[in-house]
Amino acid sequence: MERIKQKLGKLNKVCVIISCIHWLLSFFTDRLIFSYVAFDFHETILALKSIVMLLAKFVFFPVLIVFWQLIYWLIKKADRRFVRFFVIYGAIQIMLLLLTWPGIWRIDEFGILSSACKLHPFFWQNYITSVFYIYALMLVPVPAGVIMAQMFVNSLIAAYIASHTEQLLWERTSKWGYLLLLPFLFFPVLDSNLYPMRMSVYAFLELYVLFLIFELFEAKKHMAAAKRPQMTEAVCGKGADITKLVQVVLFGAIVAVWRTEGIYYLAILPILITIIFWNDRKRAWFRNVVISFCALTLLLFGVQAVGGRLTSGNSYDLTSVVLPVVPLIERAYEEDSAEAEQLLAQIDKVLSVEEAYKGAKAGKNGISLFWSNEKFIRDYTNEEYAAFKHAFYQLVLRYPGTFLKERMTCFAESTTLLDNTTELFTKEGNQNYDTFRTYPLSGPIHNGIRTSVIKMLELRSAEDYNKTLTAYGIVYSHIIPIVLLVAAIIICLVKKRGIYSMLLLAPCCKVPLIFLTAPSRLFMYYYSVYLIGWVVAIYGVTAVVCKRRRMRHE
Repeated sequence: MERIKQKLGKLNKVCVIISCIHWLLSFFTDRLIFSYVAFDFHETILALKSIVMLLAKFVFFPVLIVFWQLIYWLIKKADRRFVRFFVIYGAIQIMLLLLTWPGIWRIDEFGILSSACKLHPFFWQNYITSVFYIYALMLVPVPAGVIMAQMFVNSLIAAYIASHTEQLLWERTSKWGYLLLLPFLFFPVLDSNLYPMRMSVYAFLELYVLFLIFELFEAKKHMAAAKRPQMTEAVCGKGADITKLVQVVLFGAIVAVWRTEGIYYLAILPILITIIFWNDRKRAWFRNVVISFCALTLLLFGVQAVGGRLTSGNSYDLTSVVLPVVPLIERAYEEDSAEAEQLLAQIDKVLSVEEAYKGAKAGKNGISLFWSNEKFIRDYTNEEYAAFKHAFYQLVLRYPGTFLKERMTCFAESTTLLDNTTELFTKEGNQNYDTFRTYPLSGPIHNGIRTSVIKMLELRSAEDYNKTLTAYGIVYSHIIPIVLLVAAIIICLVKKRGIYSMLLLAPCCKVPLIFLTAPSRLFMYYYSVYLIGWVVAIYGVTAVVCKRRRMRHE
């Protein structure tokens, strides 16, 4: 309790007052974009909705406290290296946002925005995304407010990683330190920062969690080298490392749950923490850290699992097999055997085998049929879906070549970006676009400039958005950073740096999971590996060059 009082005592009073004023004003500014029920207790449903609103506003107050205290810290107390990187990267992003105002909007985010304005969770894209949207819109009540919040978080993380790495490589500020911002300035990264989908913040958070673990290991290593056995004490309350561990627990749990394939972090992060602190004299504290992480992760995951099942049933899970199942159906359909017919009969209870076969012959893939063909998906029970999944696995084992061919094609061609976002203010008859235009400050500052900047970032032809430039396949390739990550892992293994190889292996673990389950050929599925791969590659090269220059000077 005493520690809590000490922490509260450190809050800037002016920031607390500003937070109170901002919180009170938000009840009025919310009306610009939100359409939730407020203070209406005449009926049970309306009363429940009002309670949800009050709970949301109750949580919003500490969010504001943290936000304004963070602003104060940036202005008054933050390390000048950190501020320099934050201002540079933030300014570049704000400039791009103004040029492309209100940002890059494609498909799913319209539904998330609409649900968030009613304080409804959108479980298809994970309810954490809805929570992020809701509080971003309470901070800045316009659609671009979501992107502003996203840019703010990403700028903090990029500045933290760049400034701490610069401090590690150079004792003083160096002009070479600006190279550390380079991977965050790649066109796919800047484009993603303008795109209000979970993968943008998710990728930065995953990178941040892994970097924090790296710093914890470095601190432990230097403590051991200095023969100072007080590591437990330093980590557990008298040093900055306790803050890092708390962040690893909080953000690590979010990383494990926010994307379905990230759940493997539930095992990986406890292993990494245990390896780092196993030799400490008092182990109870880090056992508590591991338990806290697992408990929080399971709690967040449980909410998503229950909510997803109630709102979409098996549909989301079905998207993970709908691409490979169509060529498998085509292959089995053309085989005259009783076993193949039996498997297709199980498939047909969930997906129309006839529609799948006709679609395959017409050159349509499974995800296209899933969203556009009403006859493709049947009404089915949970038992029929379980039988369908079993039949799907049997088809994979029966025709592994067909399955792997489709998966390899999907992997190699996962460079696609969704709809033409330059048509947001010109295309008529699209309900999502029409609804979006009714929100405040949703129009572009200059549509021509907006279109040109988006085409530049996405390497599109100036004449036709649908035509990509030659360099597109390289710049938006996820294969190159994956190869670089694998190479870095091999180098670390050769140099017997096991913890580093495990850290680098962590993001790579999702590659086979995405490879097996990706529902479409989209760049965003591999985006976090793309970002981490390029950061590791550029930072690794910078560290090597810095070390060699230092050795020559010595």
